[in-house]
Amino acid sequence: MRFRMSHLLGTMVFAGVVASGASGQIVGSDHDFSSKAWSGGEICKPCHTPHNALAGVPRLWNHELTTATYQMHEGTGTAAADFDTDSRFCLSCHDGTVALDSFGGQTGTSFMGGGELLGTDLTNDHPIGSDAMYPPDPQPAWWAGAFQDPANLPSFLRIRDWVDPNGVTQKVVSCASCHTVHNKGGFDHMLRASNAASAICLGCHLK
Repeated sequence: MRFRMSHLLGTMVFAGVVASGASGQIVGSDHDFSSKAWSGGEICKPCHTPHNALAGVPRLWNHELTTATYQMHEGTGTAAADFDTDSRFCLSCHDGTVALDSFGGQTGTSFMGGGELLGTDLTNDHPIGSDAMYPPDPQPAWWAGAFQDPANLPSFLRIRDWVDPNGVTQKVVSCASCHTVHNKGGFDHMLRASNAASAICLGCHLK
């Protein structure tokens, strides 16, 4: 009876997760590559692996990392030095220098295209990484009146850690500040929340 009851409860929980997450999960999202021939029918493997992950890289990372140099708002920057880990993960497909199917030690041939391709000129994109310390260090006089205090940011926004050239951990705006790669919220463009009435923008910017 105990086994049957626990099995039933487990089935109910699984069904509830599937039902409640139908509009907010990686399955069926733009990051679901299981329909691509190069994915082997898997969703997670292009990014993560349970074994033989990249050494020294968090989250059991399985995809080749970009080593590109970028044109940023404050000059040139590099993937390794100027971005938080999450942003570098994202750029490892979205900057177009690494193929989508370059994972598991293989060199792929399918590259990002269309509106999802950011390229290596990021001057027309929202600043991230070293371009977007939150708050800046040193903090300009105008910053306090223009941006939300970090302690009062909406719960849906995520400020990430970036280690500057002096080895100091700084808080920065990241790709993952506004987007959730696993599509948890189910919002357009994999946003962490609805941007109706510019809610995400106004989470940081005081206007």
